[in-house]
Formats: sequence, C-alpha cells, structure tokens
Amino acid sequence: MANFIADNIPADLPLSPKVKALRKAYEDSKTKLGDYTRENARYRTRDVSQVGEIKARYSTPALEDAKAELKTLEIEAVRESKALPNKEVFLGTVQTKIDEYDRIVSALETLVKQAHSVFSEAVTEELVPMGLKAAKAAQKCLDAWKVAEAAAVSAREALERNGALFTWCASAGSVETLPLEGASAGNNAEYWELSEDGRLTTEAATELGFAGIGLVEGLVVMPAPVVDEQAEAEAEFWRTHKPRIHAAKSEGYGDNWEH
Repeated sequence: MANFIADNIPADLPLSPKVKALRKAYEDSKTKLGDYTRENARYRTRDVSQVGEIKARYSTPALEDAKAELKTLEIEAVRESKALPNKEVFLGTVQTKIDEYDRIVSALETLVKQAHSVFSEAVTEELVPMGLKAAKAAQKCLDAWKVAEAAAVSAREALERNGALFTWCASAGSVETLPLEGASAGNNAEYWELSEDGRLTTEAATELGFAGIGLVEGLVVMPAPVVDEQAEAEAEFWRTHKPRIHAAKSEGYGDNWEH
C-alpha cells in the first residue's frame, strides 16, 4: 500500500510541509543516482551475451578501452625494444573505478529505497487529516455549486420568459412561447443571439424554430419566414424531374433515351 501511495500521489493533495520535505529528499536521492550513473556509465558492467550462448559474458566500456590502450602501448614498447607496461597496474586503476562504481551505485540505490520508504510512511500517516481537509473543501464546493445551479436555473427561466415575450411581439401575437417550446429536443433558448443593431440574427432564428413563421419587420435580421434554400431547391428538382426511359425499337436496341 505504501509503495503504491508514494508513486501515485495526486498533484493537488494537501501535503504537509513535513511530507513535502520528505518527498523532496526522495526526489533528490533519485536525481543523485541518475546523475551519477549517467556521468559514469562507462564504468558499468553490462551483460553482452548473445542468444544461444551457454556462458554469460560481461563487458565494461572503460575496461575495454583500457585493454585497447594497453595493447597499443605494448606494441609500441616491443617496436622500440622497451619494457612492457605493468599490466596489473595499468588495468588495476580502471578496475578500481569499476569496483567503486558498483559500490557507489549500490549505496545510492539503498538511499533511494530508504527515502522512498520514509516518504511513503509519512504519506500514509497523514491520510486521515488530508482526507478530512479534502472532504471540507468538497463540501464548500458543493455549496457553491448549488448556489450556481440555482442561479443558472433562474437565469434560464428568465431567458425563456423574455424569449417568449419577444416571440409574441415578433409573430404579432400568433405565437406565445418560443417556437420549439414543448419539443422533445427542448426550446433551444441557448441559441439566442443578437446582431450589432439588437435584432435576432437569422442563424439564431433558424435554430430557435422561427422557420415558416411570419415575422414583424425590425425584430429579426431577415424579417421574413426563415427558409431552407437548399431543401427548397432539392424539392423543386424532384418536382420537375423526368425519369429517362429506354425505348426499344424493332431495328434493335440502341442509345435511344428520351428526357
């Protein structure tokens, strides 16, 4: 449980200063480990075994480089008839760094685990006070939401009431509510929109359902029944459409189409 908590803390969780300090210590320990392993990666021993090999093989970049350099020095010494460099001393220096790397990484990993454990335990110990604080904040938000909801409902009712008054005026008393009032999809009052001169825009009139209603001039941008020009054009096409008929003649069938 503790490990899960430490690795999945919400960003807005109200941590105490103490826990925040422990989290920073944990994060700093991880950063220190990451920096050291990155800066000294050439001293890390890697498994370089290939698939199918029976015995594992290991390689360290720093040691391989040292061996290559030693080989070059040995060739040069032989060429000049000089004494060979001391292999144990030459490679021993690198091996010391490799051993040091393993020891330091092991120690840093232990520090990370310890910091992680302390941090996790501290978070667990404060679950109750943090939970109570979050519960109080949630209640405050709920109260504010209820006030906002009531205000929204009241504003919507006022919008629909004034929209109905506008509709009565725009239709010269023939319609007393918003055109879509009672429709399953709602009255679309939220589409209300005025032009710069204060009149209802044509787009809003269409969404609100004023299509087909005779409107008083001066209240809507387009003071006439709102029509769907594309739908009317399509209806006119089908009204005048004449299907093509293939007429068969005794001399055979040919491209003889009438329209």
